[in-house]
Amino acid sequence: MKPNNFIPRTIASAVDKVARQTAGKDWGLYASLLDHWAEIVGTEYARVTTPVKIHFPYQPNEAQRKNGVLTVRLPKGLAMEFSFKADLIRQRINSYFGYEAFARVALDAASLPPPPVKKTATASPEAVKAIREQASVIENSELREALERFGEAMAAKSNG
Repeated sequence: MKPNNFIPRTIASAVDKVARQTAGKDWGLYASLLDHWAEIVGTEYARVTTPVKIHFPYQPNEAQRKNGVLTVRLPKGLAMEFSFKADLIRQRINSYFGYEAFARVALDAASLPPPPVKKTATASPEAVKAIREQASVIENSELREALERFGEAMAAKSNG
């Protein structure tokens, strides 16, 4: 066995073992759900919600697990709004997987801290003035405005 092949197999088996302990034998389904959560529920909901548990009834002879319950953690203030859309979200999840994996979406409303707000840095007035003076020689107004916005963003980034 080559040394290069040994390390990935060791890591893969360790990851598989930990994943199976935390998410059970459905960890692949759960990982896929986590990876594509924003696509399924939309970016607004994805920022404040997360799937936390999946449960399937005992199905020893089924090739695909179905009629499961997906538990989603979300802020208490969003629980009522999300409950009205839970069936639509369940349909979108099942559509993503291509079969009726989940029969129900359960909500776990928790007191969660609000998502962090990004601070927006601004360019100094002197930098904005210099950028506009340099761009004033450009005749095409659309190009000039785009370059001014770009310059201001770059100046703000170096400020922040």
